[in-house]
Amino acid sequence: MMNDDAILLRRYVVEGSECAFAELVNRKAGLVYSAALRQVDGDTLLAQDVAQTVFIDLARKARPLAERPELTSWLHTSTRFAALKAVRERCRRQIREWEAQAMQDIERDSGRDAEWEQVRPLIDEAVGELPETDRSALLLRYFEGQSFAAIGTKLGLAENSARMRAERALDKLRVVLAGKGVASTAIALGLALPAHAAAAAPAGLATKLALGALAQGALLGCGAGALAKVSKLSVLSKAPTPAFAVASAGVLGMAALPAAEPAGSAFYVYLGCFGLGLLFTLLSAVLGHAFGGHGDLGHGDAHWDGHAHGHAEGGGGAGDMPGFAPLSPTTIASFITGFGGFGMIFHSMEATRSVWISAPLAALGALAVAAGVFWLFSLIFRRTQGSSEGRVADLVGQAATVITPIATDGVGEIAYVQGGSRYSAPARSEAGAVLANGATVRITRVIGTQFYVTAP
Repeated sequence: MMNDDAILLRRYVVEGSECAFAELVNRKAGLVYSAALRQVDGDTLLAQDVAQTVFIDLARKARPLAERPELTSWLHTSTRFAALKAVRERCRRQIREWEAQAMQDIERDSGRDAEWEQVRPLIDEAVGELPETDRSALLLRYFEGQSFAAIGTKLGLAENSARMRAERALDKLRVVLAGKGVASTAIALGLALPAHAAAAAPAGLATKLALGALAQGALLGCGAGALAKVSKLSVLSKAPTPAFAVASAGVLGMAALPAAEPAGSAFYVYLGCFGLGLLFTLLSAVLGHAFGGHGDLGHGDAHWDGHAHGHAEGGGGAGDMPGFAPLSPTTIASFITGFGGFGMIFHSMEATRSVWISAPLAALGALAVAAGVFWLFSLIFRRTQGSSEGRVADLVGQAATVITPIATDGVGEIAYVQGGSRYSAPARSEAGAVLANGATVRITRVIGTQFYVTAP
């Protein structure tokens, strides 16, 4: 049986009651603050920050936590983890402050610039001799000045792992430089590189470089503009665009083919495959917009208004969605379009111009594209189906208000609240009785988009 704390949290989840949440915080503030204070060595300001973090996390995870019989254990565990993280951050901040002070002290040493003059002509060659994983961490940290958290995100590592990799790379760089006759320490290099290696670009240089690159890439830019128009058409139609993800391959292949180069019969075969797949894409977009375009999407269709078309009764599944077949028209069209697009690209390259080389490579690329399209659509369908089933199951038994009177055996309209948002839906009386405007009713079942209600 739920205790008072769980009831307050459930009121906050279901009713959005801020008063209930404030009362819960008032009850548990002493527990959380005192636990935080013990674990941060009596630092009152840090303990307050930890307590704030815990209650923010409680509000963010309120929905799953509302089902727990009690909250005290979760709050204590969450406080412990938040306090440990806060203490680690405080230690790191102190280390950074020490490093900054050390940098200022070293900069006062007039011999530091002379040491950099020895390193400067060798630094890029030495960095190039490092393994790529170490080189990436070193450049991101000491040449671009990024934080360890940002480096970890880019390299797929935890923050501590990113720190260890960057420090290891710095030590390897010191060893490489020592082999070239430059003796230094890892600390000295770590302070010298950010100060000297990352020079700011002259004002206006970035704009000049971008304009030059865009001017040289004008031909490819035209192809990209055409693709943007096709993409806009696909989005506005709200229809599936199965082969658009690989249409860019064909446009790039045509743009890369030299104007004076004889295309050859293989090129026209690739062009025909690309055109056929792209035609299917455009037709599915236009006809899907005009006729509803279910295609591979099955029977379920999630709408922006929060309702899910499907069939459910008594809280059953709302999305009788059959799934996405591996050999559906979508995946087949993706393969054909990808084969044509990649084929034109490989045909435009001297090393892969032979059909015995370009065709297998194009087939492999097309298989990868088709597999990616299949995986993406399957993932979307599974998520949509699960979400629809959950929404319908939550509606059964929920209270609603009649906003358009329901006549005998007729259809009216009800309003209900779900997830903090208000929705309306067509409804019938379960018993065929008349229900007046403003009457409170209870939802008994949902069939497709038709709600059935009864007076409480």
